[in-house]
Amino acid sequence: MAASSETTRRWVATLIVLLLLGQASSWLWRKYRRVQDAPQQQAEVAVQRKIAASRAYDDALLRANHLLDRHETTAAQSLLDSLRQVPTDSLFQIERQKLRSTLRRLDSVQTITVVP
Repeated sequence: MAASSETTRRWVATLIVLLLLGQASSWLWRKYRRVQDAPQQQAEVAVQRKIAASRAYDDALLRANHLLDRHETTAAQSLLDSLRQVPTDSLFQIERQKLRSTLRRLDSVQTITVVP
């Protein structure tokens, strides 16, 4: 009887150790995957930020164009002046092109209104 209970204790201890090893290996695997996925997640976050910044910039350019459509050149110029203060390095190329286009439009509108 004593040998049987000793064998049972050893089996239970072995099972407990195996369960703990399984939990530890599972935790290590999750930690490893997180470390492996971190650069990709950071890149995705950077792209999402760039998209959000470009969208906000584009919205401001649309407002400036709308102001030019309504012949509110002073307000459009003020908005475009503030946009020129914003660094465009982190934006998509299309936003810089839209800014140049809108600035040319503002210049042409101002030239037309100045000519008597």
